[in-house]
Amino acid sequence: MLALMTTYSLADVRAVCKSRDAWWTVLLVDPMACRLVRFLASRTSVTPNQVTAVAFMFGVCAAACFSIGEWRFMALGAVFFHLGFVADCIDGKLARLKRNGTVFGLWLDFALDQVRLVMCSFALAYGLYLQTGRPEAAFLAGVIIAFDLVRYLNGPHMAKVRKAMKERLVVALNVAGDTRGGRVRPSAKEKAEVRDRIRENPSTREEAQRGLQTGFQARFPWYLRMRQRLLARRIRTHLVSGIEYQMAVFVVGPILGPAALPYVVGVFGTLLMVFESALVYKLWMSTRDFNRAMRRIESREESRAGAPLVR
Repeated sequence: MLALMTTYSLADVRAVCKSRDAWWTVLLVDPMACRLVRFLASRTSVTPNQVTAVAFMFGVCAAACFSIGEWRFMALGAVFFHLGFVADCIDGKLARLKRNGTVFGLWLDFALDQVRLVMCSFALAYGLYLQTGRPEAAFLAGVIIAFDLVRYLNGPHMAKVRKAMKERLVVALNVAGDTRGGRVRPSAKEKAEVRDRIRENPSTREEAQRGLQTGFQARFPWYLRMRQRLLARRIRTHLVSGIEYQMAVFVVGPILGPAALPYVVGVFGTLLMVFESALVYKLWMSTRDFNRAMRRIESREESRAGAPLVR
């Protein structure tokens, strides 16, 4: 059975890594995770869902250690949590490499990640209470979860807005000047056909993406240079994202000890909010670029038609 298995190289594994990822993942996880993925894919029949279950079990072990509150156990819990994160990075790579991922696997990975976060948050708060005897330590779990929840709610909705603006802008650019059948504007069916062509053309999407960042890049010219340097190493510019925040809270904080933990949560939670606020500001500037671009397209169409656009 093993002899019939496909043998993968490290290059094969790296090819399925995300094009952009958190610096913690790229620098501290992927060097180990890629080699483990290669071994699992080439020499075992382990499935992504089984790896997801292992990641969750590491999280359970981490929570058990955190709940004791003593520094030695908290440091051990940090090791367990980081190993769980490594396993969490392996399951996705393994699924993409072997093309055996499932929709249920996506749900399972997401659900167990959230359970692990909540479980470890309350375990840390309980352990801190045991060590300090201070009732306000109980609020630590709520603070940890609240910071992460803001990040979680903010990210997907911003992505939806960016995607909608990019699609509308590219469609407008592609259908501009279309006067088939005597119409200034194409029908909904014709627009849908354009959207299908756009999805198959990455260069068109990239052009629209650049058009939505002109205002931000003009105001912060150094950003593009920094972004290019980071992307050359697959590192995204959101340097304190949810991943860095969780690693600080559940790995760095416990290693530093109970006394330092609340400060680590406060500092990295604040940094997370600063970077999230920067993303919101960047999105706001993109909406201004989008509105200006749409007005220019409509003005050109009105000039060509010699009359106001028929909607």
